[in-house]
Amino acid sequence: MAFVDEFKQFLPRLLVYLAVPFYLGLQFRMAAKVEKQTYKVNICTMDLLGMLFSYVIPAFVIIASIGVYKYGTQYPQFMSLVFRYGLMFLFMGMWWQLFGIMAVKAYRDWTSEAVVSKGKYLLFYAVASVFVSLTAFIGGEWFLKWMSLVFLAVAAPIVFLPIKWVCVGFLVAAVVAFLVQTLVLIYVSSMA
Repeated sequence: MAFVDEFKQFLPRLLVYLAVPFYLGLQFRMAAKVEKQTYKVNICTMDLLGMLFSYVIPAFVIIASIGVYKYGTQYPQFMSLVFRYGLMFLFMGMWWQLFGIMAVKAYRDWTSEAVVSKGKYLLFYAVASVFVSLTAFIGGEWFLKWMSLVFLAVAAPIVFLPIKWVCVGFLVAAVVAFLVQTLVLIYVSSMA
């Protein structure tokens, strides 16, 4: 099937992408440790989100990838749906997940009242942006390339805000990126 060949070309980028949700989960777990002094609900929520991003999403990606490889020719319609709506949705979610990482990092520094270096945030954002952009650019579809550039340019000034607003700004950017990603996926899927 054509989508199985398409998936085989896409798989290396998908496996590289797994670093993003894993790191987001790690940030949630580290924020939960900072929250131990405050509310128990925050700890449970952050730990749950940490486990979801660190373990459940990578497990889904790996199991779905094995399923597409093994059963893609036997059940092409079902595996095509898993590929398009499951794996592509997660892969396109790199940007909102990166913004989530930045928001959780800022939240952790804000609640711990640590002295925050803007250079640290700028360097991390620059390196993470290059990683995400290269993952999207190498063999990526045109809309992934343009979405990546737009998200990079629009969200970069957030790094220079005060730490509280860095947290809020990246949280808003994550929600907007999630909505844009969902709308783009719906649009692209309706054209296929």
